[in-house]
Amino acid sequence: MSLVSEVITSFTPQVIFGMFGGFVGGIYGINKKGYDAKISLILIFTAIVAGSAIAEVLQKKFGLTYLLPLCLISIPAGAFSGYLMVALDVVSPKFAAKVADKIGEKVVENIDK
Repeated sequence: MSLVSEVITSFTPQVIFGMFGGFVGGIYGINKKGYDAKISLILIFTAIVAGSAIAEVLQKKFGLTYLLPLCLISIPAGAFSGYLMVALDVVSPKFAAKVADKIGEKVVENIDK
């Protein structure tokens, strides 16, 4: 099986609904703080990955195939990724700003390519 076909087949409806749940949770998590566009993009991407991972584990390990529960369970996983930056900002604001700048620069460089 080629890499492309493996990637395409891994996007089951359950994973897609998990991605949507992670997206909704990520939007909720970052909406509270009002980050700039670079950090928001990074956190939303992280939330989508977290939501899809939760959905895939629940589908493969526990056999949960219902779409709505997978979406609802993925929302807190997405929200957590939004609050992760808030927690880092509370612990060390200077370090959080450095991390955000470094990651933001990398993301923007990769998007511009």
